[in-house]
Amino acid sequence: MTKITGKGATFSRWSGSTWVALANIKSIGGPSASRETVDVTTLDSAGGYREFIGSLRDGGDISLGMLFEQASYVIMKNDFESDTVQEYAIVLPDTNATSLEFSGLVTELPLDIPLDDAVSCDVTIKISGSTEISSINEIVSAAAIADIPAAIGSAVQLADIGLPTTATCTLDDATTPAITVTWDTGTPMYDGAAADTYTFTGTLHPSATIYNPDDVEPTVDVVVS
Repeated sequence: MTKITGKGATFSRWSGSTWVALANIKSIGGPSASRETVDVTTLDSAGGYREFIGSLRDGGDISLGMLFEQASYVIMKNDFESDTVQEYAIVLPDTNATSLEFSGLVTELPLDIPLDDAVSCDVTIKISGSTEISSINEIVSAAAIADIPAAIGSAVQLADIGLPTTATCTLDDATTPAITVTWDTGTPMYDGAAADTYTFTGTLHPSATIYNPDDVEPTVDVVVS
């Protein structure tokens, strides 16, 4: 059995379309799951021992030891102010990229500002429900997309170009799913009335079981002539 350290583990939040990793996390504690029991000992319980049956389970808490970084702090601050449970995931650095996914509420957000040490924020998240364990596949690369030709004036608006809505990507398990993609406005900015080659860069929106830790971005050229 391969032993691992925590180095390389990530903590992410589901944005509604992709997992967004929080930066500058030093440690992750939990999930600290527990369960309640009900004492069903009776006068005739055998051997003088108490007897119990299982009752409700508690998903426990997650604790994050974070060095202060504004973007991550703002995400956690917004979740603290929200009454809606959010989706989070811890991905371990093992060969299976084991993922622990759960819903929760940020319950503590203390900021520590010492004189002679790093500013830090130790976040506590209360888990709502159970923690699901699965394996996360990582995006390794995006396949090349053929150039899209356009005659001058024929595709004036971005919507007229016909940019693909998905990009074929290779995952670390060698599978090649089509992943939803959205595009920027082109470099240089697209002008369907001017002859040029416009390079569009895409943002991938994988499912919750696919992770894009290296921020792989597909590109496609639109050639106006």
